Amino acid sequence: MTYFRAFEVEALRLLGNAKLGSVVVEAICRDAEFVSYSHSGVGYFLTVRHHLLPNARMVLSKPVVLGQVGEVAGSYLAFVENTELMLEYAGTTDVPENFRDLSVQVAAHSSAS
Repeated sequence: MTYFRAFEVEALRLLGNAKLGSVVVEAICRDAEFVSYSHSGVGYFLTVRHHLLPNARMVLSKPVVLGQVGEVAGSYLAFVENTELMLEYAGTTDVPENFRDLSVQVAAHSSAS
């Protein structure tokens, strides 16, 4: 059973494939054990556990992954430690509690030089 919405899976693929590998990311998205969920008002935190995740702390922050629906915009990043992964969405404005039920558009931000 997955605890991730389709747009969160896409965010995790963008953030995690380079450091964790696509096989591990797909396993996490498909088979992870739910740990916790918290809505902060300006974002949310979704934490899962999976035996393929490393114990060593790792921050998955590149590329910058943006998520937007309507006027609500923000970015995703993930923290890995002790076989747990916490996906964080940080909005630039208030994030409604039903945000995860909306049609969020996710994209990697490319900075032009």
